[in-house]
Amino acid sequence: MDTGFASGRASEKAPYLKNKSAVRVPTKTDWKLVVVLVVAGIVGAFQVGKAAIAIPLLRQDLGLELVSAAWVVGAYAALGALAGLTAGIGVSLAGARNAAVAGLLAVALGSALGAFASHLTPLLVTRVIEGCGFLAITIAIPTLIRSVTAPPDRALAMVFWAAYMPAGMAIMMFVGPLLAPYGWPLLWQVNAALAAIYAAVIWLLIPLDADDHAVADRSLLNNVGRVLTSPGPMLLAAAFALYTFQYGAMTGLMPTLLVERAGLTIAQAGSLSALTVVANTLGNLSTGIFVRLKIPTWAVMASAFGFLGVASFGIFSDALPVMAVVGLASASLAITGLVPASIFAASPRAAGQAALLALTLGLIAQASNIGQLLGPAALGSVVHHFGWDRAPMVFGVVAVAGIAVALGLRRILQPNAGSLI
Repeated sequence: MDTGFASGRASEKAPYLKNKSAVRVPTKTDWKLVVVLVVAGIVGAFQVGKAAIAIPLLRQDLGLELVSAAWVVGAYAALGALAGLTAGIGVSLAGARNAAVAGLLAVALGSALGAFASHLTPLLVTRVIEGCGFLAITIAIPTLIRSVTAPPDRALAMVFWAAYMPAGMAIMMFVGPLLAPYGWPLLWQVNAALAAIYAAVIWLLIPLDADDHAVADRSLLNNVGRVLTSPGPMLLAAAFALYTFQYGAMTGLMPTLLVERAGLTIAQAGSLSALTVVANTLGNLSTGIFVRLKIPTWAVMASAFGFLGVASFGIFSDALPVMAVVGLASASLAITGLVPASIFAASPRAAGQAALLALTLGLIAQASNIGQLLGPAALGSVVHHFGWDRAPMVFGVVAVAGIAVALGLRRILQPNAGSLI
């Protein structure tokens, strides 16, 4: 589909309209560019998947306990947990295209250096470097997607974007075991090369005139205050934190659960774990149905978290066969997969203005990274001290909190026939 873009500069016939804030609004969607941008998120998500599949290898090679190994997964989100909103301000100022390229290069650098780590501390430091890049990617890419999609298509485009994490993890869980026999450092080196190559792809294929980062008001502090005092963005951020907490805990330690409790090989555990992540991807994508039907986000969210709480008792039961555990985990991740896609679909409307979207996404990213950081570590700690049988306690707390947030969305925001919220 012709977008009217010329490489690096605006075409004279670019299909844009100007709104009152002088921010260009595309009149038609370039789905090819949407795919290119979603793949950038998938490359970032590879870095989460590689750590999950490598935990048994890291424990063997570096002599790590389960809690320490779980932090290798969670440390990826450390910076985002502290500075997501600040990063949103940076993306607003620097421009989303530049931020996306820089983020991919940071992922490449961290992964390349991590391949040479000989003990836990330098590995964690390099994971934080990767996390810096991933944070930039997760804020910049949705902003770019919005700038290349027409308003009627934005909710659906954001649904596709929401699938980047499970898609990237699933691919890495399928491919990772093929590289595992050669050692975990090769996983890191391959991913460094992929991230560096895709940084060039974004630089070359995403036109500069797609990078609108105008600020509605001259005071960034004023914009930040507007986002922080708006109930919609705050509740969406809380929901995303709870989602990533359970997602990071479940997917990050699922291979270890299958290896330690079911006696599977790393390759077998990786393949079965990948199936659960594929199910999550399908859940993300099926949110498009709910978008079209205009089912409120709060209702989707409450149902998903409720199912999670019930399913967790079966997932961590030693009385069920392996395939039953995998089936329950897949169903749980598929249903909770409706949550992030619904949030992303609602985020442009919750932000209210294009200039506030990067800040809203920064807030959501910060909350998301807090969950991603704490989830694997919390579950790892509970399992280390009390065993796998007590794992449902973690997910039960998440389920109750998630339902409470969903009900808060219902009470605080005005529902209407055309709103996902």
